[in-house]
Amino acid sequence: MASQLNIINLALSHIAQKAITQTQLDADSTVQTQAALRSWEYVLKETLVGYDWGFARVEEALTVIAAATFEPVNYEYAYVYPTSCIAIRRIFNSGTSDKTLSEKFMEVYDVTNALVRIVTDVSDAYIRYTYYLTTTTLYDSYFVTAFSHRLAAELAVPLNGDQELAKAQIAIFNNLISEAHRHSSEKTYEAHEANERANFVDARG
Repeated sequence: MASQLNIINLALSHIAQKAITQTQLDADSTVQTQAALRSWEYVLKETLVGYDWGFARVEEALTVIAAATFEPVNYEYAYVYPTSCIAIRRIFNSGTSDKTLSEKFMEVYDVTNALVRIVTDVSDAYIRYTYYLTTTTLYDSYFVTAFSHRLAAELAVPLNGDQELAKAQIAIFNNLISEAHRHSSEKTYEAHEANERANFVDARG
């Protein structure tokens, strides 16, 4: 289980910087801690958005909005945008839950109420999304590795003055995210193949 300190020190190690202590982190007393904390939130969001991480995945029913409150122009239904959602992965309902791809939807801004809405033609809609999870002890090891390299990219210039090192860390991060997507696609294909075989056996009796 990783802590914020663990992740920051891992990022620092990627760019050959000295590790910090928890006391230094709590006091924000070093150049390293200041740079890391300054970048932490948006790097975390970028890493979470980059892939449908299982530990941060949520599936739940959406709350429909009455037309009197907000009426979509080109779609049948409008739904409340989940508070901690930072990336929508799928919109579906009970009739389309077995589909790999999402049903069509859009995110639109509700000017009157100053809120983002989800609009779609799907009735009784459910959503799969990535939750803005800030509890580091719940992160899996693959995410921690990717996150640390992305954070290292942000630290390389202010701490090392090295733009090329920053680019190298970004490249590693992008490769890790691509690898996560590849593994996910393989698992989806394997599950589909298993279902097809099971259906064939059932059909034969």
